[in-house]
Amino acid sequence: MTSDLFQIHVGTALHSWLNYISAVERGYVLAENSIIYPVSEFIGTKANVSEIWLDRAHPDLKYKRLDLRFFTKFDAVQHEIAMEFKYAREDYTEGPGEKQRILNDILRLKLFTESGLNRKAFFLMCGEQIDFLKAFESIGWTKKIDKDGRPLPYEIGIDKIEDLGVIKPNGFYTKWFKFDPKSNVNDKKVEFEINDKKTVPKKFLNGFYTEYGKSFKNGMSRTKFESSKVCTRLVYLSELSNLDDIKNLMRVGIWEIYNA
Repeated sequence: MTSDLFQIHVGTALHSWLNYISAVERGYVLAENSIIYPVSEFIGTKANVSEIWLDRAHPDLKYKRLDLRFFTKFDAVQHEIAMEFKYAREDYTEGPGEKQRILNDILRLKLFTESGLNRKAFFLMCGEQIDFLKAFESIGWTKKIDKDGRPLPYEIGIDKIEDLGVIKPNGFYTKWFKFDPKSNVNDKKVEFEINDKKTVPKKFLNGFYTEYGKSFKNGMSRTKFESSKVCTRLVYLSELSNLDDIKNLMRVGIWEIYNA
């Protein structure tokens, strides 16, 4: 099995579980921490359960952790995998605090992949379909401004989902992620330099160093860290749906994170 196929299976399994939880109206249990459990349970069917760790220490950042680490084989080669998870919520995911945390996830995963052989890293975002679109994929914003000075998203109802395919993602996160699963290989990638202020605003880069700069292990410095590029590559994105018999349909996206 390839790593892409493995992650597609992960995404499909999580998508089914999320829609079940939504269908039985138990959405209150859904959060960043809770989605780790169904993912790790599915991975346990494909990997040795003794080699799956939740909230495991980051091997390259002192006193810091990764949401999930595990070992499994791809094309007969043993790989170490790291995953970070986020749950999309309108009025939260598009805010500066979550932008900072998502950048931190990307850069933590970059560090994981660059300092060990046969390592792969993945970022997973999921949530209610409407929240995913409005707050993360950011398909469109009105000229109206909220009390905090941020543009308000267009009002999108479940009956409009079928029309969303013609609208291109245009929000903040398109600087870091692509959202078209039907595009060619190159169009699924976003490559950027860490010190590019247009892509990584200075306040977010400084925020990363404030939290992680002192955790760099020997041999890693800010100059060295910024000398390479980061690449994100879309691996899986669940299809949009407009099924009236299921409330609060869910969406899942998975991106591989690696050094460009």
